[in-house]
Formats: sequence, C-alpha cells, structure tokens
Amino acid sequence: MKTSFAAAIALVATVQANNVLEQDFVKYTVKYGKSYGTIAEFKFRLEQWIAKSAELNAYRQRNPESTSTVGFNRFSDWTAHERKNLLGFFKPEGVIDTITFFANGNVILPTDNLPTEIDWRTLGAVNPVQNQASCGSCWAFSAIAAIEGAHAIKTGELLKLSEQQCVDCDPLSEGCDGGW
Repeated sequence: MKTSFAAAIALVATVQANNVLEQDFVKYTVKYGKSYGTIAEFKFRLEQWIAKSAELNAYRQRNPESTSTVGFNRFSDWTAHERKNLLGFFKPEGVIDTITFFANGNVILPTDNLPTEIDWRTLGAVNPVQNQASCGSCWAFSAIAAIEGAHAIKTGELLKLSEQQCVDCDPLSEGCDGGW
C-alpha cells in the first residue's frame, strides 16, 4: 500500500501534537499532585484533560480581545458529572429566589462618568483566591468576599473574615450542602 507524502506528513504532525499534549498533561499532573492507579485511568483522565484543553482553546479563539483569564485547574481532568457531584447544590422548596426579589425592588443608580474598567485587585480590595475543597460553601465564600471588598473600598482596610463562621453558625444555609 502506497502512502502519499502529504498523508505521511499529516500523520507525523498528529503524532507530534499528541506527544505535546501528553507532555503538557504530565506537567499538569505534577503541578496538581495527580496520580492515577492504572494506565486506563491515566488515559481516561488524559482524554478529559484534552477535551478541556480544546474547550479553553476554542474560548480563546472566540474571544481574542477578552481580558478574562481561562486555564487549567485541579478539576480539569474531571468529567462534568464529577464536578456537578462535588458542588451538590439543591434549592429546597420555599426558599426566596434572591435575584427575583431584588430585581423587583431595583434602585436606579447614576451611570454618568463611570470608568470603563476597575481592577479591584490592584486597588487592594480583593483577597487571594481560596479553595473551598469538597464543601459546597461557595455561598459563604462569595458573601464574605463581597463584605471584605465593600469594607476595603469604604475604609481602605482589607480584612480577612471567616467563611467557616458562616458555614458553622447559619442554621438556614445547609452548611457544606449549598446555600442561598
């Protein structure tokens, strides 16, 4: 069977691209302290990571002017189902939908003379990113970060408040099982 020169070049390029992806994946596993029990698990996680890589590259191509940063994290080799299970959020019946609640009583704020952008990190109003691990307490982290930022903007002092206190002391928020 004869193979065309172009087909051979394409095959070599594909193998080289796969090798680069595998090398990048190994660097990812080292960075995040990953280890897999079997070759099959390694290959499965590699496939998940390659899919995430393609997703990130597609986002960057669709949004070349974006100032947001997208990249890998410790969940980049997980399936969507695994990420969803980690979050574990559910909203019980009878809980007020805060978005609808606040939208119905909206206040019109002046919008003239607004800056085109503000980076609160450079202005000292944002603490470093944290890891809530397997606790579904994003509600506490976001609430505390908002309070810390508002306090820093008003007073110039950036405090570090306790998310754990919210999780432990609020009897209505379901602790690590999600909040609202």
